[in-house]
Amino acid sequence: MYRKLIVNADGFGFTQGINKGIIESIAKGVVSSISCNVNFPHIQEVEHIVKYYPQVSIGLHLNVNVGKPVCSPEQVPSLLNNSGEFWGGEFTKRLLFHKIRISELEKECEAQIIKLQSLGVQISHLDGHQNKHLYPGYFGSLLKLGKKYGIKRIRCHRRYIFIKAGKNRKARLFQYYLGHPRQIITHGYNRIMMRIAENNGFRMADRMISHGYIEESEKYELHAWIALIRALPAGINEIYCHPGYPDEDLAKYAEYVDERPLEVAVLTSPELRRTIEKENVEIVSFNQI
Repeated sequence: MYRKLIVNADGFGFTQGINKGIIESIAKGVVSSISCNVNFPHIQEVEHIVKYYPQVSIGLHLNVNVGKPVCSPEQVPSLLNNSGEFWGGEFTKRLLFHKIRISELEKECEAQIIKLQSLGVQISHLDGHQNKHLYPGYFGSLLKLGKKYGIKRIRCHRRYIFIKAGKNRKARLFQYYLGHPRQIITHGYNRIMMRIAENNGFRMADRMISHGYIEESEKYELHAWIALIRALPAGINEIYCHPGYPDEDLAKYAEYVDERPLEVAVLTSPELRRTIEKENVEIVSFNQI
């Protein structure tokens, strides 16, 4: 049985430090795919990926919750606060209480698709910044725009919670969900959204590998990645990561900052590469789905 893994680095274009970390993790490491934030100035550097790393799939990290819009402010007023930026931490509440106009959200997402295409990118897949795209209304817009622009691959949100090989997986999962009943609802809802997407002709990996739920391990730890590769299930798996280097812009908009250089070190580790080869895991991109 084959075992394949998409290693997708999120946030290309967000800051110069993130771009640097992602490019390094492609050139010297195992990153095979990226997702782009196009509403920040450093997205122009994606042309470097297109030119020098054609094997890397390039997706759009739809973002209507951090930074400034691609559209002019008067086109999307419900998406913006008094400073002319997206609502940040207030976005989810405003979306769920219908204070965000879906027509404006959709207009901004379409503008982001058009902008990424204008940089010479054939968009391979769609996903969302902080996974906000899974919320009602937003997810429907993603599917609608994906169909309109022929982007028929999306991130998989059928979570496969990482547990080290040799442990009783079913018992550990049962114990976890018993203590976290809200996750049953969240993960179950996400699976329903994936089924809806598949019924609409979208393709995705078989599952998304998720760290940190049960095992005490994080994506910036080499031992966690080694254990993941050894325990990787058959089929096409996806994992997203956040390599980068801290800078002023990142500190302004993100909480996950200091860990990013550690991810670069893990993703470019010769030991990780050797483990992947020894375990006969094939690194692929969204283009292979």
